[in-house]
Amino acid sequence: MSLTGEPESLGDICVHYCLANLGTFCVLDGAGVPLAIKTDICIPSEYSDKLLNWSNERGYADGPFVRVFSDPQQTRLRHVHLHGNEKITNQVLSALREHHLVELDLSCCPNINADCLQHLHQSKHTLLALNISGNASFPWPHQDIRLDLPRLRVLNIGNLHGLPLTSLESLARSLSNLTSLDVSGLHVDDLSFLEPLKHQLSSLVLYNCSLKDQAYQMIMSMKALRHLDMSVLPERKTPGKSHLLSKLVASLPALTSLDISGTSLGDVDSDSGSDDMSDTDSGVQVRCSQDGGGVRSTIAGLRGLRQKLDFLGLVETGAAGAEHIPAHRVAGHMTEQQVLTALQVYLDRSQMLAKCLTALFELLQAVDLEDPLQFVHLVTMVMRRHPKDPNIQVAGSAALYHLTKGWGKTSDFIKLRRVTIQALTSGMEHHPKELTMQRNGCLTLCNFRIPEDLEFEYQRVAKVLLRIFSNFRNEEFIQRIAVYLCNIIVCQLSGEQKELVGRIGVVETMLKLIHERLNSKTCNEVMEIAWSTLWNITDETPQNCQMFIDGSGMDLFLSCLETFPDKQELHRNMLGLMGNVAEVKFLRPRLMQERYVTVFNSLLESESDGIEVSYNSCGVLSHMMSDGADCWTVSQPCRQQVLERMVQAIERWDIATKRNINYRSFEPILKLLSDHDTPQVQHWAVWALTNLTRVYPDKYVQLLRDEGGITLLEAILNNPQPYPPVKQLVNMVLATCHQYEQQELENNGRAENN
Repeated sequence: MSLTGEPESLGDICVHYCLANLGTFCVLDGAGVPLAIKTDICIPSEYSDKLLNWSNERGYADGPFVRVFSDPQQTRLRHVHLHGNEKITNQVLSALREHHLVELDLSCCPNINADCLQHLHQSKHTLLALNISGNASFPWPHQDIRLDLPRLRVLNIGNLHGLPLTSLESLARSLSNLTSLDVSGLHVDDLSFLEPLKHQLSSLVLYNCSLKDQAYQMIMSMKALRHLDMSVLPERKTPGKSHLLSKLVASLPALTSLDISGTSLGDVDSDSGSDDMSDTDSGVQVRCSQDGGGVRSTIAGLRGLRQKLDFLGLVETGAAGAEHIPAHRVAGHMTEQQVLTALQVYLDRSQMLAKCLTALFELLQAVDLEDPLQFVHLVTMVMRRHPKDPNIQVAGSAALYHLTKGWGKTSDFIKLRRVTIQALTSGMEHHPKELTMQRNGCLTLCNFRIPEDLEFEYQRVAKVLLRIFSNFRNEEFIQRIAVYLCNIIVCQLSGEQKELVGRIGVVETMLKLIHERLNSKTCNEVMEIAWSTLWNITDETPQNCQMFIDGSGMDLFLSCLETFPDKQELHRNMLGLMGNVAEVKFLRPRLMQERYVTVFNSLLESESDGIEVSYNSCGVLSHMMSDGADCWTVSQPCRQQVLERMVQAIERWDIATKRNINYRSFEPILKLLSDHDTPQVQHWAVWALTNLTRVYPDKYVQLLRDEGGITLLEAILNNPQPYPPVKQLVNMVLATCHQYEQQELENNGRAENN
């Protein structure tokens, strides 16, 4: 099975669950903050690492959480990755001092300094890899830098600005077993500090270093080098260096991996000779090797290679378009495979990644990718690695929009879908006022199956969408997408989930959207969907219904009816919402006002949107009538007159009408069947059940059975109070249910015989 199609292991699922429910393995205080690992729990090394590292990826790894890993008898940490964690301090890291670490990544942690390394005492003889790059405040307080880590093999001190040459020399002398060194971005005049390491380094990374010519002499003396990275950002490219590439290659016999992205090392000398030929793809004057003993190369400086390199970095160089590139893997910007490789190897280089993502976006406009899922996997990884970089988030979300097209039609690769949604949501959270990021995120989310794919993150997504309405009040396009997503998400939530999103601001925000458009006398898609969202979020959710009432929702209802008398979709959505409010018994007294009852009464004759407005108005009045005559406290219109108009409306509707409505439960309707004192109320309820079971039997017959509706209907037949039309409808419902049951038995019998 492919990488993207593999299901998660049971162990990984357990880690995710534990991180979402810290109480499963931690002792928590009253506020839910972890204090320690439970005394009877001992977590194996593999899962200790995952709990800490994955929590860091999600932004959960704060001081209290890291400290619960302090006891190595309960949690055995080996490979710790805390990249980009602003909550990590020297004091927090002291919690790790008893562990025997093998690998530690503290890159881009702005609140630590060199003093944190004193906590690595127990790891002195176990630590093999250390990354402290990107920490501006890290440099040691003295020049004689030494790391008492005798077994250290891999060290990354890239972008530790301000380290003097004498400090680097002292550091190099203290690391007798070092084989891999990254000094990216260091401002050094030469590389003489590498003298103690020149016979042992197999990997040297000099990304974005400003090297003088004498530095190349030191590199050429490092005969053990297998990987050399001299790449720079294109804007730092120094012309006239192409003559050095052939000398480097000739001087480094063990070289198998070379990165010259952004440099001029792959350019062709102007005096390259009469054998030059034009490479039409790159526009660069090149020649192919004529030496039968070497590899075929269009890049002049690499013609001395005896065999192909394992890897060659050529991003933002003319050589990326060369016909014959002497490497098995190439990172570049010209082809799908080049860009794929570039995203893999430049994961920690945000500026280079932004260029790679731009190249991917251009590819997506031009060709159909052979392996789009692999790109989705890489782009989400990049976005999660650099959540605060707006260029990466914007370019990544733009690429994901194209890569996920068509995902709404399938249910494949669930794990990758979730990772993608999380990456998009995180990007939108980190850049709430970046319009392009928000627009890209919303448009990409629309590519998924909604609401199914978003249910696992519905609360987080809802919060992101709500911020859009306040941050981009004048951007109608993105507001339209955001309100559309809000509506579809809340439509399928359970009652408790609807209450939760109501509390975080969905009801309040929808009311604001409606109020703003009402003030401008604009009835557009945003207003109509805002009412639809309120309709959905109040369904069988009394708390949200009350929030609607308390937020002056009824005033907005009357104003919208008056201002937009011909908007049928708007009227249908508003009356559907009114039906939800009327189902809440403790809110019905607040509806018992003459101005509201008069409107509901008049809408009984409405033909707006077929029967829907009339039907919902009648439903509202039926619930109000069910409270009894004593609760009818308005003098106009009088109760009897309204009851008569309700019957007239019901008898006017076609029982076979197809409906634009969805009932998840019949409970509110079934409650009305027992109101024998007011048969008009029963009339509306029975008509609703007759219509729904007749037009949509597969959906509603079983629902009626499951909720005890058959017994209640039979009770009406045995009661003398309901008038004949009500009992006729009851007989129609029961006949439909019986017929459906017989059809089921016949279908089951045929299936058994076959």
